Order: sequence, then C-alpha cells, then structure tokens
Amino acid sequence: MRMSASEPENLIKTKIMKILKSVSVVFFMLIAITSCEVLDQMSQMQQLALCGFKVTGVNRVHIAGIQMDENTRKSDLGAAQIMQLTAALFKRELPVDFDLQLNIDNPNDKTAAMNRMDYELFIDNKQILAGQMNKTVSVLPKSNSNVSMPIAIDLFKVLNNETQDALVNLAFKLTGDQSNPADILLKVKPYIQVGGKTLAYPGFLDLKYTLK
Repeated sequence: MRMSASEPENLIKTKIMKILKSVSVVFFMLIAITSCEVLDQMSQMQQLALCGFKVTGVNRVHIAGIQMDENTRKSDLGAAQIMQLTAALFKRELPVDFDLQLNIDNPNDKTAAMNRMDYELFIDNKQILAGQMNKTVSVLPKSNSNVSMPIAIDLFKVLNNETQDALVNLAFKLTGDQSNPADILLKVKPYIQVGGKTLAYPGFLDLKYTLK
C-alpha cells in the first residue's frame, strides 16, 4: 500500500500538536504554582501586619573589646580592663557591640514571614545606627519567635559631638545598670518578597524599651 504525500505531513502535524499540548499543560501548571506561591507570600505579609513586635533586652555586650556582665559599672573593671578601655579612648575609639533581642508574636491562624528589615536605633533620643537586617524570619500561627540583632558601632564616630565621659556613660548603660537606665527606641520596617517584588510594611514600627 502506497502512502500519499500528504500522510507524512499529517503525522508530523499530529506529533507537533501533541507536543504543544504537553508544553501548554506544563506552562499552565507553572503559572498555577507561581500564583499559589504569590498568594501564599501575600498572605504571610498580611499576617505580619497583624503581628506584635517588641524589644525584650540586650545581651553579649562588649565595650572596647571587654566582655561585660549584666549590671557592670565602670568601677567594676579590673586594672587590665581599665588600661584596655583607656587605650581605646586615647585613640578616640569606643567600639561597642551587643545583641539586641526582638520578639515577634503572631496571633493569627496562618504563618507570618519577612525576609528583610530596615531599622533605626536610638538610645536616650540619640540615633546611633541605621541599618538593614537581611534574614528570613517565619513565625508559626499562634506562636512567637525571638530574633537576635547583632549591633556593632564606634560611639566616637557616630556621636562625635559628645564628650568622652558622655560616650562612656552611654556605653555602660547597655549593661543594664538599674541606677543608670537607658531608653531604647528601635524603629523597624519589615519586608517580604512577593512574586519577584519586594513589598514593605506600611511605615516604621516604633518599639520602645527601658533597659535597667
């Protein structure tokens, strides 16, 4: 039986149509998956907007490289530590680093999430830092999550109009001395990635905390 010239052409068209149908199915499946991911991310952002944020404390404080215990005062330093602090001050340096503890409470029935956070940190109404934390944080429904924010600054550089005594006093406030409390204000703006775009929390949240 002889095949007509049009039959091979019809077979090729049939195969092409099958391939196109398969590609279309995969394409629409990818769209559906992506749409679901976007909707899920948008839901997480909505839940985040209903979360409670608060500063819960400061720990792991180092002043001029000296590890500070809770409630440490300048008068508690040993001879070697005083020399180390004095050497830093002589060079007009006062490096301070600590972990600022943040708690996020999610009262919702769905997971809340963020993947970035802008922040501004004030101590006793003085802005000492503005930065960004690039860290993904997810908070499960009806639960809370503790976030540790590492802070590192040189007080001589950020508050260069202050006297040396004022800077040392401010640094030691971070140890939680009850006789010398510090008023902390942390302004935060969380972000989340949605469909390839970054969406920001509407405005900054002001988180106040008295360290003592």
